[in-house]
Amino acid sequence: MDPGPLEDLLDRISGTPDHRLHSLLIVRNGKLVFEEYWPGTDLLPGSLEPVGRYFDRETLHYVASVSKSITSALVGIAQDRGLLDSVDVPVFEFFPEHAALENDANENITLRHLLSFTSGYDWNEFVYGFGDPRDSHYQMFNTADPLGYLLGRAVTTEPGAVFHYNSGDTNLMGEVVRRVTSSSTLVDFADANLFQPLGIEDYDWIRLPLDNVVTFASGGASLRPRDMAKLGALYLNGGTWNGTGIVSSAWVDTSTQMSIPLAGSYRSLYGYGFNWWLGRSTYRDRKVDYFRASGWGGQNICVFPELEMVVVFTAGAYYEALGLSLDDLLEDYILQAVRE
Repeated sequence: MDPGPLEDLLDRISGTPDHRLHSLLIVRNGKLVFEEYWPGTDLLPGSLEPVGRYFDRETLHYVASVSKSITSALVGIAQDRGLLDSVDVPVFEFFPEHAALENDANENITLRHLLSFTSGYDWNEFVYGFGDPRDSHYQMFNTADPLGYLLGRAVTTEPGAVFHYNSGDTNLMGEVVRRVTSSSTLVDFADANLFQPLGIEDYDWIRLPLDNVVTFASGGASLRPRDMAKLGALYLNGGTWNGTGIVSSAWVDTSTQMSIPLAGSYRSLYGYGFNWWLGRSTYRDRKVDYFRASGWGGQNICVFPELEMVVVFTAGAYYEALGLSLDDLLEDYILQAVRE
């Protein structure tokens, strides 16, 4: 890395009082080459209440929907071990206790659809706010039968046809993994098969408040930024960590290929895989592809396979916007610092 653009990056951040960044880490060619932290406001995952913190390398950070990409990795591990036959199995096969909710509209929804946000299920988490009873998250959190709620939603588009961001689908997917692996909770399976092999010892991942078995798979995890970087490095290396295979390269490839194109304006993003965003950024005089785990507030793991690089951001832009564009920081400074 060329230190000049990174020094300029630090100047840009320090000159922006409302940047709301909490950490920035860069891993290149297997080495941590950049690491900075700033104080700010995080969220408590269960209540979503703000909490001020001084962040450092040991501080857990709420990662919001980065949890979805972690759940995707757990799906791959379950499939690698023969516990999940295929992602093309209908969802209702895993929930026989809710067979009465199956109908002509939802009977063909598969695990593939849950992973790619193409289930067609109705979901709204962007209009009313999480504290509003009309919000889908609120409804999921405030029912004693969250699985029944998630399976019984109206189907508004044909399964497989339309991308619609849907955190509810990830929570169904997490419960499928728990059931096929016969685990007490999804977190138990994650701890034994993903976190421990990566050396991730300090983390948190909450469950839904009225059902102590169902993990908040779509948005309940908290990790250290260094451990977020480990997850990025795992995928950069085709599912291998320190010479040990944790998830198959076939799953890494499949989950980071486009399942559905994005409609609308996402700047550098153009498609969605299995709970990973797909992007393309400018590097020197050409475009380079990357994939990205992304969460509310500015939590990101960006993996650039061609450049052998992982970039991690954490931030506190939950209820106020970031003062700096992360895409700008990537293209104008970080990618400019990458030497051939």
